[in-house]
Amino acid sequence: MPRKYDYLNKSKIQSGLQCHKKLWFEIHEPIKKKERKAAFEIGNRFGAQVIKNYSKNNKKILNLTNEFANVINRTKDAINSKDINIIFEGAFEYLNTQVRIDVLIRKKNGWELLEAKASTKIKHEHISDVSIQSFIVRTCLKELGHELIGIKLIHVNGDFILQKKDDYDGLINDENNITEEVHEEKVIKYIQELKPLSVKDSPTPNIKMGNHCNKPYSCDFQVRCSSLLPKSNVTPYTIIPYITKDENLKKYMEKEKTIDLQKVPKEYLKKKRKGYAENFPQIIQDAHKNNKNWISKDLKNIFKKFSFPYYFIDFETAMQGVPIIIGTKPYHPPLPFQWSLHKWESLNQEISTGKSFLKFNDQDIERQFVISLLDAAGKEGTIFAHSDYEISVLNQLKKKENCNDLIEDIDNLIKRIENSLTISRENFYSPLMNGSWSIKSIIKAVPECDISYEQDDGLVGGSDAGLAWLICTDPKTTKSDIEKQTKLLIDYCAKDTLALYYFIKYLMQTSRV
Repeated sequence: MPRKYDYLNKSKIQSGLQCHKKLWFEIHEPIKKKERKAAFEIGNRFGAQVIKNYSKNNKKILNLTNEFANVINRTKDAINSKDINIIFEGAFEYLNTQVRIDVLIRKKNGWELLEAKASTKIKHEHISDVSIQSFIVRTCLKELGHELIGIKLIHVNGDFILQKKDDYDGLINDENNITEEVHEEKVIKYIQELKPLSVKDSPTPNIKMGNHCNKPYSCDFQVRCSSLLPKSNVTPYTIIPYITKDENLKKYMEKEKTIDLQKVPKEYLKKKRKGYAENFPQIIQDAHKNNKNWISKDLKNIFKKFSFPYYFIDFETAMQGVPIIIGTKPYHPPLPFQWSLHKWESLNQEISTGKSFLKFNDQDIERQFVISLLDAAGKEGTIFAHSDYEISVLNQLKKKENCNDLIEDIDNLIKRIENSLTISRENFYSPLMNGSWSIKSIIKAVPECDISYEQDDGLVGGSDAGLAWLICTDPKTTKSDIEKQTKLLIDYCAKDTLALYYFIKYLMQTSRV
């Protein structure tokens, strides 16, 4: 099917407001295969609950969800028909701009527009989003002799707790009337400003990368934009954590027209931050200048307080959005569904085969998670985790009613956990890490480690793991797809714990422990 030019929709306008180049890419050079994202999966689940909620006791419904043929005319017919009171995913077009509306409800003197967001609060970008929709809908309704009389934004109730399977009464917060907050008067300006970008032969906008690349949403075209940057043998100064928040330095670098890390004056490098080595910005600059690793003299003493056997753990959790486990909330705390563990008995022994736990929708998943971890981690030895996140998850599990009898055991486990992220930030840096202490960056500096996260079909981050959980808990997912995602999850989580072993071993060897 040929690409359709010279038209906009709500999402394209939102993209254009974030960055003109993002919109241009979406129209002219879109990503061929769009990846599934956790946010989209959660949105679809919440959308399904919205339809169920507003379909209760009402048979005069038109549901156009997942339909695309003749939807504009079908929406018009429904609006003019006395047989339809609720329209899901109604379609409207004005000024070559198309929108789909989550819910339209007929009232005595007009129609009410409801926009559903799978977040727990109203955000600034939601208002501009709804403003685009309400402007188009209001105009189209007037042409049909109807009025738009109200606008609501419905979202997830973050305090909702699933008490009974499939009972979502109270999940939807629909008390947010934002009729007075929308700013429809700006929408024509948006359309006029962005429409030229949709013309078939329009040139690519010349937009530099910046903070807008991730606000309000992370742009999928960042790799493409960065590939267009001039090739240089200098390292951008922005790799130093937190330094980009220094507006004076930013102005200085712009004035000097440079991104070279070595051009950063010494006065901007005298920064301290808890959890990092003293003068860590200077350490990073020197490491790149000399192309040499930095290792703290205190590293040897640090390992003296740890005792074998060593354990390396990593957790994966899921933001449910629409909870399926009784006693849990939509987002916070997230649901722990997987752990991986590797055990290293002593310096003279090879690391053991990794152990793992992985469940999806078992109703006692949290208790199973804890009991299996306690058994795998034993009662003695140091446990390394590359953040404080694992401790926070365990502390949340202590609050669960079905884990009350495990509190003492969980506390004893927590006491044994050491944060390898803090250890690395305070004691080690390599130019190969490029300003990041994530385990995926650190292993690039570990000679013996051949672990890679860059396979085309593998998981590369926690968000991918969360998406895999959503896929595996979708009733429509096939058995073979669940088996595929299960293998990917086990492989991915095991990589993190094995990589952590290689890193700790490397630090011990380097510091001659």
